[in-house]
Amino acid sequence: MAQKYIFGPIISRRLGSSLGINLLPYKTCSLNCIYCECGITTDLTIERKEYVPTLEVMESLKKYATSSRFRNAPPYCITFAGWGEPTLHSSLGEIAHFIKKLFPEQKLVLITNGTLFAFHEELLEEIQEMDIIIPSLDAASYQALQMIDRPHPQITLNSYLESLTKLRKHFPGEMWLEIFIVEGINDSERELDFLKEKIALISPNRVQINALDRKPAQEGVKSPPLSRLEEIAHFLGGEVIPFLPRVSTVVV
Repeated sequence: MAQKYIFGPIISRRLGSSLGINLLPYKTCSLNCIYCECGITTDLTIERKEYVPTLEVMESLKKYATSSRFRNAPPYCITFAGWGEPTLHSSLGEIAHFIKKLFPEQKLVLITNGTLFAFHEELLEEIQEMDIIIPSLDAASYQALQMIDRPHPQITLNSYLESLTKLRKHFPGEMWLEIFIVEGINDSERELDFLKEKIALISPNRVQINALDRKPAQEGVKSPPLSRLEEIAHFLGGEVIPFLPRVSTVVV
């Protein structure tokens, strides 16, 4: 279905049938990752504000809740994703609360880069109604962080790790840590040792290894072969996210 602030339901590689929610204009994020399927970040920021009208998002969700598409094939989950970092929207918590009342049978999922919990501690309250949070950590060294994620200047490796550890400490639901592997940058023995150390510190419920599956923001980004990804997953105590045939323009 075509809506301004919601998309899908789509088939997610991890979550099954998922209705996506986009709370940001293109392309607003705290990172400018070289592999991002949405393209280059045009608004690199850590400022939280109402980037799109909260009431309009809620109206779109109400319309979907009364549609025949929802009645005939309700999705497994409702997922905050879209064109940037969802936690930048200042009414994330209000919208999450609204969704839990409107869709009590669906899981509520947040896909986030996980960078903002150290800067905006009110987020630790706003995410309490989520069922699953999927943050990312692609690098555990300064060099790899700058090469892969190209963060906002105020985001450091220390602040990133602080943000993720605060999330783990204060969030009672499932936390699945995603690590995107870029060949030649974060797949060396040294970088993987760093990552393993930080994973132990964060202690997520699951570790998921991801790699390039669509056109990246920057040319030249390469993915290791599947056999190498499986070795990395085993070393880090995780699993490789399965690749599916193209069934949608957006797969989370």
